[in-house]
Amino acid sequence: MAVSIWEGSKAERVVNALELVAEAQATTISKIEDWYTIKRIVDRNMAKTMLPVGTQISDIWKKTASDTGYTAPWDVVHHYSNGDMALNWHYAIPDGVPFDEPEAIYYANADGLAAGQYYITVGSAYGDGWKVGAHISFTLSEDMVEGDQLVINFGTNYALNPSDGRTWNVYAKGSTTSKQNGVTSEGMNGTELGTIGATNAHRPEGQLNAISRCVYGYGRWSQSAIRQWFNSAADAGAWWTPQNNWDRPPAVATTLRGFLAGYTDDFLQILKPYPVVTALNTQEGFSETSETTYDKIFLPSLQEMYINPQLANVEGEAWDYNKALAEESGLTGKFAQGGTYTILRKFNVSNVTSPVYVWLRSCFRGNAGSAWCVYSSGGVGSNAAYNANRGCPACIIQKSA
Repeated sequence: MAVSIWEGSKAERVVNALELVAEAQATTISKIEDWYTIKRIVDRNMAKTMLPVGTQISDIWKKTASDTGYTAPWDVVHHYSNGDMALNWHYAIPDGVPFDEPEAIYYANADGLAAGQYYITVGSAYGDGWKVGAHISFTLSEDMVEGDQLVINFGTNYALNPSDGRTWNVYAKGSTTSKQNGVTSEGMNGTELGTIGATNAHRPEGQLNAISRCVYGYGRWSQSAIRQWFNSAADAGAWWTPQNNWDRPPAVATTLRGFLAGYTDDFLQILKPYPVVTALNTQEGFSETSETTYDKIFLPSLQEMYINPQLANVEGEAWDYNKALAEESGLTGKFAQGGTYTILRKFNVSNVTSPVYVWLRSCFRGNAGSAWCVYSSGGVGSNAAYNANRGCPACIIQKSA
C-alpha cells in the first residue's frame, strides 16, 4: 500500500486556509512508498523542508478488516525544534465515540456489602434534580462482593430526581451482565453508605463517586474510553478495561475494533508512545494541575489548536497549522473559548461535506464530567463526556536520537 503526498483538487478536499500554505510551500516529493521513508525524512532532520506545514499525507484507514477503507489524509500541523513532526487527521472519524461512559455511583471494597436496605445522602445541589438532604434509597436482594459496582441510570440528565424511581443494577467490575436490579426511592431506611457530593458535586467521597461522573461520565483524558480506543489495535470487545473503580464500558466497546487496527504494519511500527500533557479539573482536589500520558494517538488540546486554554502553556505547543488558520480568519491572536469559527469545522471522513462535533482532549476544568470540543458550527465549547462525538486523531512522528 503506497502512502502518497498529494494536493488533490478542491472538489476532492475540504477547502480551508491551509491549502494556500500547501500550494505555496509545495513539497518536492511526488510519491512516498511507505511510512518508513517518512520516518527517515524525520530522522534526517529534513521534514520541515520536505514536508512543510500544510502538506497532506494520504493513507487508508479501515474500520473493519473486510472493508475497502477510507481515504484519511493526515495534515502536517507542526514541526518541533527537536525535529519531531505532528500529524492530525484532516477529517473526523466516521463513528461517534463517547469521551467516557456514565460511571457507577458506588463500588464494593474488600468487605463487600451484605444484602439489605441502604441509602445515600445527597450533599450537593446539582442541576434541578439533585437536592441537598435528599436520600437515594435501595434494597439489595443479595450481597455485593469486592469490585462490584452499583450503577444507577440517571438518564444523563441532572434535572432528574435521583431518588424518584431510577433503575439501578449491580455489575461485576466492568461487566455488562446485571447481577441484581431494582429502582430507587426517597427514604432513610436501613444503613447509610455516606454522603455523595459532601465537598462538591464533582469530587468522589470514599466509595461514592462524584455526582457529575455518575450522570455524565468522566472528562479526564487519562481515564477516558476514547483514549483507550485510539491507542488499541485489539478486536471489538477487547480494547476497553476499567480505569478506576467506577468505570463503565461504552456501547461501542463491543461494536468497534481498536482504531490502530485500521492501519498497516509500516505505520504501526514507526509510531511510538509520546508524552502528552493534559490539564486536570480544579474540582477533585488533585495535588497537581496536569498529568502526563504516553500515547501513540491522542486528541488535540486547546493549546495545540491555538484556542485560548484554561491553563496556559501546559498542554503542548500551539500548532503552526492552527496559527495559520487563525491568521486566515483575520485574528491577531488565538481563537476564543465560546467563539464560532467556520474555519475550525471538521467533516466526517465518511461524508466529507458533513460537519460534525469533534472532541478535544482538554477537560473542562470547572467540573469532572465534561471535555472541550469543536461543534459542527465551528463553535468552541464543552460537552458532557457521555456524548458520542467524533474526533480528529493526532500523532507525533518522532526523530530518532
